[in-house]
Amino acid sequence: MAVIISDPADVVNLALSRIGKADRIASIWEGSAMAKQALDVYSQTRDAVMRANDYGFSERNVALTMLKQAPATGYFPPNPWNGTNHPPPPWLFEYTYPEDCLKVRSIKSVPLFVMEFDPQPNVFVIANDNYYTPARKIILCNVPDAMLVYTGQVTNPATWESDFIEMFAAELGRRLAPVLANMEV
Repeated sequence: MAVIISDPADVVNLALSRIGKADRIASIWEGSAMAKQALDVYSQTRDAVMRANDYGFSERNVALTMLKQAPATGYFPPNPWNGTNHPPPPWLFEYTYPEDCLKVRSIKSVPLFVMEFDPQPNVFVIANDNYYTPARKIILCNVPDAMLVYTGQVTNPATWESDFIEMFAAELGRRLAPVLANMEV
């Protein structure tokens, strides 16, 4: 019989069963020693496993929000490069980095009239723009009106694919096993 995963405690309990622990938790926030240990590594482990593979449930396709653009005429006097207003050379466009982005998969241009069935890869760089206070994580590329394909952070276990749940429970168990082995539970 398949185990239904709808709550973080379900994933933790699956991980505990995989490493041979008979005890279970009712909630990851219950405050027990086992729940505290799980809470310490739960989010980091989830995000690491999500980043490691391109799962369909975590794929996002969004139009990027432009922050800065290089002038069409280039950086010639009287318009020299200025980091406050322009992306660093050789990049033409600077875009916001989505808050829930765990991994950038690709950047593509928005098709205007017909679908592009043989897209070419676009070069991009993830950087920090220190001209903002505080510094912002950004995406630099030479694609106007860019679309971002990325792995987004998905925190609801009810929406996860079964192969992700298995990988996550295995990795969570691997990280919890040494700590729980030395703990009286």
